[in-house]
Amino acid sequence: MAVQQLIAAQQGSTVDIFDKYAPNPGGQTRFWNTASLNEIDREDWRWLCLCGGIGSGKSFTGAVWAITRALLQPEARGLIGANTFGQLSRASLITLVEVCRDFNVPLEPYRDSVEDNALAIANSQRCYIGEQRAFVYVLSMSSFSGKTQSSRGLQIRWSWLDEAAFAIEQSFLTLDGRLGRGPGDMKGQGLLTSSPNGFNWVYDRFADPNRDERKEKLYILFSCPTRENIKYLGEDYVEGLLTNYTDELAAQELEGAFINTVVGRCYKYFDRTVHALQGEDAEILAYDRYADIHIGFDFNYSPAVCVLGQRRGNEIHFFKEFYVIDSDTFELAGEVADWLTENEFQAELQVYGDASGRARSAASRLTNWDIVFETLKKRGFKTHRRFKDANPPVMSRVNSANCLMKTHRVFISFEGCPELIKDLEMVIWNDHGMDKSDPWRTHMSDAWSYILHYLFPYREAAIRMGAKQTQLKGIAA
Repeated sequence: MAVQQLIAAQQGSTVDIFDKYAPNPGGQTRFWNTASLNEIDREDWRWLCLCGGIGSGKSFTGAVWAITRALLQPEARGLIGANTFGQLSRASLITLVEVCRDFNVPLEPYRDSVEDNALAIANSQRCYIGEQRAFVYVLSMSSFSGKTQSSRGLQIRWSWLDEAAFAIEQSFLTLDGRLGRGPGDMKGQGLLTSSPNGFNWVYDRFADPNRDERKEKLYILFSCPTRENIKYLGEDYVEGLLTNYTDELAAQELEGAFINTVVGRCYKYFDRTVHALQGEDAEILAYDRYADIHIGFDFNYSPAVCVLGQRRGNEIHFFKEFYVIDSDTFELAGEVADWLTENEFQAELQVYGDASGRARSAASRLTNWDIVFETLKKRGFKTHRRFKDANPPVMSRVNSANCLMKTHRVFISFEGCPELIKDLEMVIWNDHGMDKSDPWRTHMSDAWSYILHYLFPYREAAIRMGAKQTQLKGIAA
């Protein structure tokens, strides 16, 4: 007996997912009103996100979406992914197998038990869905990150990513570049089903009320709280979770809300509802061309960053940041000088930053600080160096920043400093100190905290820890 016939005989011969599947009222129904169960030519968004709590049925919905895409256009390749291989083999693919068996959809490879079937698919890194054997890649999102990026060259028309909010942004960006390619004429489209993971890249794209118009056209979010699936979970299940969770965790894990739950946050006193101002509240942060600007730099090839603020009495207000990708200090300094000129800056610049910028590179006789000061002075701006020959300890800078936030003396423009806000919500401690594993994070908050620690130092922290400053070689800027 052919493999397809064997599968059909074991699973049932009639595919009935289009006739028998019914979403829960609420988030699932709103999702299907947009995504469409049985059409592929009316989907306008490139990425949809069903963000829900534990047991909300978001993964079940994702599996249904993936299966119906494969059945509607079997010649188009698809991809089913999750943040890790373990998530794929022990959760996401188990849901896929169960949905296929519930609705008599042929699925290869096939094994008798659901668990063995899921593991066989994960190990094969592919599966075939439906009688016409639509080909589907099955990969963890780590395949799209790192130096090798082993899955970079594939071509797909659709993708379902489960618990994607816990994967790194670079994986998503690489995968997004493969979407909408290869056989078939289906418009490239993807679905994320996930619990929220703080104010990370998923929030930026799908939920941030201040995202730009382009993101609004590409990304759409649907919320799916756990309670909407209570007829399958039972009241006791939900109440048990409520008993064990703090209010914050309950909001994230049961309601699918975006909140700060990171353990070991460096800037633990930052609260975007208090310190990140927008609208009328942000008027106090407005740039004043007649007041000195305090500007902090952190030197990297990518991103090259700096942040601008102005002191008002015992407070400091940050209104502008520069976050330049694939760049250098020449370009960053030039952009800052251009902005100051265009905005008719009339006062003086107080300059802060990383003391290691005083070291010359092998490729240039100029240090990073040479470039900054020469660029600004040539454009007619009066500058003052406000950093010492050695960097303060990281913990001292963080403590100074936390002290200011705790006492509500530092405020940040929500619109003008988005990368700084991401840092303050996402940068954490690890066993070795500040976690620097994410190449996009920590740079902006470093530049920011150099300013805060110089102006409002929390000295007691360094004294208690017995911290020592490291002397760095180089010439003065």
